[in-house]
Amino acid sequence: MLYEKKEYLEVNSEYDDDSISIWLRGKRYRIVFPEEVWKPLERPVKESIVDHVAFMATNYLPLVLGKKGVVYDTRLPMFDCFSFKSMVMDLPSGAVLDRGSTVDYLRSYMNLDFVFAPGEPVVWSRPFEPEERALIAFTSGKESLLTLALCLKLGIEPVLVNVVEPSNTNEHRHKAEILRRLEEEFGVEYHIVPQEPGLFHDAGHMSSRLSSLGWGNQLMYYLFIFIPFVIHHRARYVLYGNEKSCDFESVNRESFRTNFCYDQSSHWTIQQDVVLRTLTGGSARVGSLVGPLNEIAVARCLHQGFPELAKYQMSCFCEDPVTVEQRWCCNCSKCARNYAFLRALDVDPEKVGFWCDMLTEEHAGLFPALDGTETYGFDRSGLGREEQELALRLAYENDRGNELLRGFMENSGHDINGGDDEPQPPSMKASHDYYFGIHEYPAMPGELKEGVLRIFSRILNGKSP
Repeated sequence: MLYEKKEYLEVNSEYDDDSISIWLRGKRYRIVFPEEVWKPLERPVKESIVDHVAFMATNYLPLVLGKKGVVYDTRLPMFDCFSFKSMVMDLPSGAVLDRGSTVDYLRSYMNLDFVFAPGEPVVWSRPFEPEERALIAFTSGKESLLTLALCLKLGIEPVLVNVVEPSNTNEHRHKAEILRRLEEEFGVEYHIVPQEPGLFHDAGHMSSRLSSLGWGNQLMYYLFIFIPFVIHHRARYVLYGNEKSCDFESVNRESFRTNFCYDQSSHWTIQQDVVLRTLTGGSARVGSLVGPLNEIAVARCLHQGFPELAKYQMSCFCEDPVTVEQRWCCNCSKCARNYAFLRALDVDPEKVGFWCDMLTEEHAGLFPALDGTETYGFDRSGLGREEQELALRLAYENDRGNELLRGFMENSGHDINGGDDEPQPPSMKASHDYYFGIHEYPAMPGELKEGVLRIFSRILNGKSP
């Protein structure tokens, strides 16, 4: 088959002693590793990582750039079929967020041509003797901080790796400072990995339409960036901060089951575990320690059990000008969600850097539970609304003079004149028990389960960890 060059993207890749380079439209995009981590890897391992990273960084781009496919100078990736499933399962949510059609997205993706170099796929496996060490995909969000706390409590040496999305300049600067302080205070090792291919998600940089497409492979893409660190540190675990809500689903208007963070679901975490166990001969595992908890329970376990780490919490993309100085913009639904959890737990939001009261009419549009429309991603899906409603009810109990919370309670049909000793309605008690409960979770390494659940149980029952 002949390919009209202008109808296809051309992606070329190479590596040197400390980096991977991806060439697209005449520009070079690098992923930079510490030389002592990348350089010693065997050639087949490097080639396989390059094959996977080049493909997963670009396989969605024809959809947003109006091309028929991609011509690669790399080989067919060993785990191409894994990538395909994760991409396809992410398309229904992308269609919802883009206000498009799932059927159209599926048809378009399945009709793309991916043309690889003629060499045989690189198939490899390198077992090693693992040490009690965990590579933590670190974002400084409440989940990754709680994961760090659990590792320290369980005697597992943590190595923090922060993969930098290049468009998020302010966010990166704040996280770099947090990592520096964590190293200084707790002696934990960390690595920051600049990865310029993240610019492919930037519509302004790519001169493309704004789209939610392309995030379906993100954690698997990160996994292949983590592999050199896993081998270098002989790490037994790669730990993500995937909490229970990552398994929540809805049905979209075309009747497709829709998970708005499929690659963080327990099912896909297990699939990534299969990938890493295959590549390391069973030496390393992938999992999540916070999977048994909902978000508000994660926040409670972190802030009540490990306040010395909780003060470093940050969960904002920092896109507003104010974030040059502040690590929360206080102007997005992600900030609003975390602010509500803190007020529900009677934690002073200023302790983690919030600089204004977000439970005001001015910010009401950022809360799905208040029918706000200024939301995005998971918040726009509505899947977290019930948990946020619980958080706002608990926040009202802590601050009955707040007008926004009072209006929310009245509109929700609650008796706001009842005393503190009024019995809770059954629905409220059930909601409380569920969102602060410990749930079955299949994507946690089995040998860690007992210790992790014991810590959760103690904190949620008001005891020290």
